[in-house]
Order: sequence, then structure tokens, then C-alpha cells
Amino acid sequence: MSYHAQDEMEPNKRKKPAIVAVRVLALLIIIAAASGILMYRSTIWTRVTRVLAATEDDPIPVEVLEKVAFQLQVPAYGEIIGLESIPIPTPSTRTGSLKIAWLIPEGSFVKAGDTVVRFDSTDAKLNLEKQENTLDANQERFKITTGNQKTDEKVLGIDKTDAEKDYEYAMTVLPQDETIFSKWDIIEAKINAAFAKEKIGFLSNKGRVQKRIARSDQQILAIEKNKAQTEITITQQTLAALELKTPRDGLLLYRRDRMREPQMGDESWQGQILVELVDLAALQARIYVLERDAGSLGKDKPVLISLDAIPEREFHGVVRSVTALAQPLERNSPLKYFICEVTIHDAGQDLKRIKPGMSLKADVILEKYDSCFVVPASAVTPKGSQTLVYIKQGEKFIARSVTVGAASHGQTTILSGVQDKELIAMRNPFESRKAHLPDFSKAGAGGGGGGMRIMFRDH
Repeated sequence: MSYHAQDEMEPNKRKKPAIVAVRVLALLIIIAAASGILMYRSTIWTRVTRVLAATEDDPIPVEVLEKVAFQLQVPAYGEIIGLESIPIPTPSTRTGSLKIAWLIPEGSFVKAGDTVVRFDSTDAKLNLEKQENTLDANQERFKITTGNQKTDEKVLGIDKTDAEKDYEYAMTVLPQDETIFSKWDIIEAKINAAFAKEKIGFLSNKGRVQKRIARSDQQILAIEKNKAQTEITITQQTLAALELKTPRDGLLLYRRDRMREPQMGDESWQGQILVELVDLAALQARIYVLERDAGSLGKDKPVLISLDAIPEREFHGVVRSVTALAQPLERNSPLKYFICEVTIHDAGQDLKRIKPGMSLKADVILEKYDSCFVVPASAVTPKGSQTLVYIKQGEKFIARSVTVGAASHGQTTILSGVQDKELIAMRNPFESRKAHLPDFSKAGAGGGGGGMRIMFRDH
């Protein structure tokens, strides 16, 4: 080894003890600071809470209430999937399947209420005629039964009157003196009187039995009549349903089953789609809404749509359906979306420029108020079944029960319970503030872009 190399190693050996000493000193300072914090943590915490605690010198912040228009909407994205089509299903009947008797030609332009499919009505008409005959026969039987009942009642009344007279006569002329009448005559007279009495009882019982039989016959006839009337009503409804009509104007197309179009004579079952109506004035789009933003997402919610290909125009749509469960659009993705089918009715002259597959951006309007009060969420205090705010009157704060509406991102809407220009406390004036650390684990939960947006303007 040369002398020059030995001279270079000497300074490096002298630097190592200095670096070690600096590291040890830094470690001792950190340990001392941590020990001091642990020893005086209660004192430090007390001073912090005193600084943050409300005092009489710390005024409660207030705000003047003013009505504004409020709109809560969530962003979405999606694409155009084509013109809206309406399936026309086979109606439900008791016969199960129906036979196609007539079909409108495919490609026909139809108006609302036009007939597009007729099913064979032979069996239904025969059943209707049968039930009408049953009903007529029932009415005739009712008349005959009623007449027979009246006749039987009159005959029974006559027989009962004769029996009562026979009994009365027998009791009147009943021989009892054995010196005048023979024993045979006396016994025979008593037998005749007893027979007349028993006959009266028999006829009374017979009358009660006849009334029960008459009531039973009337009930049977009433049941048969109701059954026939029900059958007639059902059959008439079936006949009315054997003609499929269009709900609106549009272009009619066949729904092909196994690459085969429906034909006359085919059997069609309940719910089977034979034809569908294409609405030439309505576009259909599919949009995706993040699960975290879909609080009150549902059918018939309005949608504002902008197409990337037509950025100068905003279209309006309505949610037709929403999937029951949120699902990821990509495998292993933590983000889940609700898929919504949207109908766009105001494409108008731009309909020719719009093609299936065009991407779009959308805003689904979850809530919209023409006039309401918008305040920070800290101004509202839930208490049992009520929601309270605190209105400043002079130097005092008065609790007021209010009705709240939509809320998001620290903003709450008040629909009723307060007046314009009143002063509302931004927090509960009767509760002291407490220091706490934010829960950073909830920040940005769900990932991705988007998020609810609030729009409001002065009323």
C-alpha cells in the first residue's frame, strides 16, 4: 500500500465517531421529547381544549337565512345504445297458449292504439256462448224453482188448515161416556184426534224442511249464476286481450326466436314477445352511477346529458330502470356502479347525428327544490324524532323544530320551520366544542372521480 492511500483513509476514520455521536444525540432528544409529552399529556390536552372551548368571549357564528333554488345531482358517464324499443308481450289467459290468427307486416309504421297482432278467438267465443246459455238456463230454473216453492207453500198451508180443523172437530165431538158409546168408538175417536194432532206437527216440520230446501236451492242457483257471470266477464276480458295494440307511434319489428320470425298459426305463450315497437323520437342510453353517489337514485329521475360528439347541446332524459345491485365494470375493480337505462325524448333534429356507441356524460338530478334554505350541516341538531335549529332573537337563541330535505357534503336544506332573514346559529350554542382528530381513513372512500354536486342560486 502506498503512503498516498494511507493518508486518504485517516480522515475517514476520524469522521465515523463524529457521525455516531450526532445520531446518539438526536436519539436522546427524541426520547426526552416523547417522555415530556407523556408526562404532561393531560396538561397539554387541557390547554388545547380550553383554547377550542366556547366561552362568553367566543361568539356563536350566525348566518342570515335566504331562500335559494337548490339542486342535488350526481355525475355519471355512459353511451348511446340506440333507439328506444318497447316490447309488446303476449297477454295472460286461462287457456295458456294462444294461436296467432293475423300479423301486421314487419316494418309498418303504426299509430298509438293500432292493432298489430290478433289471436284465434274461436275457443273464447264458444266458451262465452256456453256461459251465456248457462246463465239463461239458470234464470229459467230460478223462475221455475220459485214458482214450485210458492205452490208447495200453498198446498202445505191448505193441508195444515185441514189437519187443524180435523183436530178441532175430533176434540169437539170426542165421545167419553161409556154408557152411551162403545169402547171401540171412544178409542177410535181418540186415535183420530191424536192422528190429527200428529199430522199438524208433521206438516209444520215439513214446512220448515221445505223452506230449508228452498233456501239451499236458491243458494245453489245463486252460486251457479255468479260462476256463469264470472266466466262471462273473464271470457270477455280474454276476447278483449286477443288483440295486441300499440301504446304509441313507431316502427314495428318482429322479435325473432331462434332466427325464425313469428307466423300465422304459431302458438304463443304468456309473456312471449312477438313484436316490438321502435320509437323513432326517443333515444335510449345506458349510464353508470357510482355506488357511493346513488343515495336516492331511482326510476323517473331527470337526467341532463351532453354528448362528446355534440358538445354545444344539452339533452334531457328520464331514468327508466335501475339495476337492483351495484356491480364492478371491470374485473377485480373496487368501484361499483349502478347501471341505469335512460330515455332521451328531445333529440329532435340531432337524431340523425347520434349513433349507437357514442360516449356521453350525464348528471342525474336526485333532488330539486325551487325555494329552500341551505345551511351548514352543523346548524342542524337531531333530537329524538325532531330536527332542531337555533334562531337568534335578541341576545338569546331559541330552539326551532324544522323539516329538512336533501343533504350532502356538509350542506343541509331546510324546507319549513324558519322564516326568511332570520339569524340561524351555525352550531348548537348550548354545546361546547370538543377537539378531535379527523378520521383520515374515510377520506376519498370509494376512490375514482365524480362525487355529488350541489347547485344553488339566489331565489
